[in-house]
Amino acid sequence: MALLAGSYERFLFGYQLDGQVEPDAAVEQAEKPVLQRTFTHAAHKGVVKCVATAGQYAATGGADDLIHLYDLKNDKDLGFLMSPGEGAVTALAFFTPAGAYNPTHMLSGSADGSMSVWQAGGGWECMKTLRAHRKEVAAICVHPSGLIALSVGRDSCLRMWDLVKGRCTFTAKLEVEAEAVEFSTEDGGTRYALLCGTRITLHGVQGEEGLLCTLDHPRRALCMAWAPGNKVVSGSEDGSLRLWDAQSGVELLCIGRAHTSRVRTLALLPASSSDSRLLVATGSSDGSIKLWDFTKAAAVGAPSGDGGGSTACLAEVHTRARLTCMAAADLPEAMQQLSQAAAQARSQAAKEQQQAGKRKAEVAAAGPQKKNGKRARAGAQPQQQQQTASQAVAGGGKPKAKPAAAKGQSAPADSVVVHDGVVEFLDAPPKQQQQQQQQQQKKQKKKKAQAASQQGKQLAASKPGLAAKRGKRPAA
Repeated sequence: MALLAGSYERFLFGYQLDGQVEPDAAVEQAEKPVLQRTFTHAAHKGVVKCVATAGQYAATGGADDLIHLYDLKNDKDLGFLMSPGEGAVTALAFFTPAGAYNPTHMLSGSADGSMSVWQAGGGWECMKTLRAHRKEVAAICVHPSGLIALSVGRDSCLRMWDLVKGRCTFTAKLEVEAEAVEFSTEDGGTRYALLCGTRITLHGVQGEEGLLCTLDHPRRALCMAWAPGNKVVSGSEDGSLRLWDAQSGVELLCIGRAHTSRVRTLALLPASSSDSRLLVATGSSDGSIKLWDFTKAAAVGAPSGDGGGSTACLAEVHTRARLTCMAAADLPEAMQQLSQAAAQARSQAAKEQQQAGKRKAEVAAAGPQKKNGKRARAGAQPQQQQQTASQAVAGGGKPKAKPAAAKGQSAPADSVVVHDGVVEFLDAPPKQQQQQQQQQQKKQKKKKAQAASQQGKQLAASKPGLAAKRGKRPAA
């Protein structure tokens, strides 16, 4: 499972669920799952407005008029799409045919009210752009058949679209601006949920069915999602989280203080063959992401009456960012292993880089002192050995033998010899040997210069005429 969360600070956070969620809450010794961060990416130049996932792909819409694409399977950044509309990309939705893993189409909505249809995968070409609303598009959803779509906008309108013909087939004026709209998943999309203010209304797709159920909240609801078992999950601005029976409209569970701030977004973690529990991830404006297990409450099918006390938070992370949107991706086990391996490799590389930076900072802070210290020790060693050699020469013999020096200590006296008045260290390091060679070369040059000067003086003394020609008087 991969969980993606967008923020006001333009960052997209990626998480993996590590560890198994223990089905029996009474087992206290069971290891709790951990939401392990896999990446943090600067997705846009502005606010991340929306995020959607399908198969191996993920897309984000930002305030910079761009759609950012990702390949979750291969852990790649696919680049950007320039939105045909003007203003921020405010809504995204994928369509995946029945039995397929990857989507075939993507729909996007913009701040200018336009809606675009894209080819998903391959060239990601824009197939058509529709004038959907007079104001910003708030949300888009595609029917499981792929034939129709619903959109809601800030113009307080709900519209149904024929995706085959590319035109609007139904328009409804809403009393309150809608925040979200979603088709049901388990019954083939025969119903859709509409979130407006403090109320979630469930409607039948067929015109004669009309309003089926109403889910009322004490405070304004900000997010919702269909859940398996004919259930609906919703989050409110007062920080509460609720589970509803979509058939009867009964509130099955309410967690009054799921977050200290408003529940801005939520996502259902896809069930797998080894884990069929109802896991819900919620994101708040305070930057926290929490994981909840609603399996028991959904199975009972009746109000719990404990105020959500029996539903504990399974995992929690803090992003230090104001979250705006969230989506969960269903990755096969092979993809999860590759993604986890890549995440571990990135984490290990980051740790090594951090350790290298610390070592570099320590060396930079203490470098001059250590360097001077090394010089002092290196200078003391030859001086001490030179004194020993001088004593040996003055005494007419070799210095007394000393025990072999350990690594890092001064060389024994037997490794010191005097050649032509120059102290040499047989076991000296290469740098000292080079200095010794330079000293010997300088001394040899000095001897040659002295010899040449002596020869010149002797020649001048033997030939007085040569000295007179040079303007010098011969020596008396």
